Amino acid sequence: MSRIALFMAVLLVLWAPVRTVLAAPESTASNTTTLNRLTDFVRKVQERSPQIRALDAALDAAIARFDAAGKPLYNPELELDAENPGSRTIGISQTLDWAGKRDARSKVADHALRAAAAEVELARQALAGELLKGLAEYSTAAALNRLANEKMKLMQQFADIAQQRQAAGDLDQVEFELARLAALEASLEAASLATRLGEANSKLVAQTGLAEKSWPDLPMAPPLSPAISTDTATLLQQHPALRIRQFTAESAKATTELRRREARPDPAVGLRVGRDADDTLTGLTFSMPLLIRNRFQAEIAEASALANQARLDMAAIRIKLASNIDAARTRYQLARSTWDHWQQQGETLLQRRGKLLTRLWQTGELSTTDYLVQLRQTLDTRSAAAELRGKLWRSWADWQQASGTILQSLHIATPNTDTE
Repeated sequence: MSRIALFMAVLLVLWAPVRTVLAAPESTASNTTTLNRLTDFVRKVQERSPQIRALDAALDAAIARFDAAGKPLYNPELELDAENPGSRTIGISQTLDWAGKRDARSKVADHALRAAAAEVELARQALAGELLKGLAEYSTAAALNRLANEKMKLMQQFADIAQQRQAAGDLDQVEFELARLAALEASLEAASLATRLGEANSKLVAQTGLAEKSWPDLPMAPPLSPAISTDTATLLQQHPALRIRQFTAESAKATTELRRREARPDPAVGLRVGRDADDTLTGLTFSMPLLIRNRFQAEIAEASALANQARLDMAAIRIKLASNIDAARTRYQLARSTWDHWQQQGETLLQRRGKLLTRLWQTGELSTTDYLVQLRQTLDTRSAAAELRGKLWRSWADWQQASGTILQSLHIATPNTDTE
């Protein structure tokens, strides 16, 4: 009995740190601080990302094109003419934007600018989503690695104590071998999870371009998403992927109108004055291109076909996005419900289970073999809880990315391209 009491005291000491691997839920203030640090990290990576910076440069180019499209199409022309003996004239002419090409160009550039801004936002959303999923995998791997190391220590010392008991005749050979196998299995599991942690870290280094020694912590659970109750149609209206197709379609439609106006000739008017010997000369000039050899109908037909293609692409992406939103919402709601149920009941039940197992083993109602099996099952349940938390974060990131609300949830500003 004294050996059993000593064995139980050692097990309780070893079991204590394992119970703290998955801590209790964070306080609201701590959760907010952790989320703010996560937001700062995502913003930092976005600012350094070559892909985002390239799209920002493309956006700058679109802004410049919009400014250029608003400028007049034609500059005045100055003419000088001199002949011997004594004939000189000077004139100025101006081609008129009779068909309104300037306005049509501005509309095309405006829609293209808005599409470029939506592309930047979509890329930022995609990067934020991948970062969150990468951090979720790293956080899960780190929690499992800590738990596996504690489990390995526990099982090794369990095996050492079992060897002492076997030598004293208090434990048969079968139970002794079981303890040794459990220690070996825990060691192999710890090695496997250490590899998983290293792979998760390498993936984050590749995603961020940062070689940080420690990555930002994730809150125990992602923040509740107000958009979860928003209908799909409303989410689609603000989704950057759909806005890209919408503005692209509008730009293509405006391009068709531009081609029509470009097919209309613009007249040029001018004024000339001069002298010929002793005579003063004045005159007005008027010219108009004659669309005889080319009426530019092929260009109009091409633009019209491209506009129809863009409109159909928008319809197709709308269907795809709606399906993705509904599917991601369902997965996230299921993961959130499972996690909330675990937080409310699972954690408490697991603590009660550990105390009950200890009491049953100590009183002899549970054999050492059964106790070891039940103890391993308890540890596996904690591992499953860590996996569940990681799945919750990944499903939240998928939902936020699918609904187009991840930047709003992280309080990251989107590009402003108001051309009003």
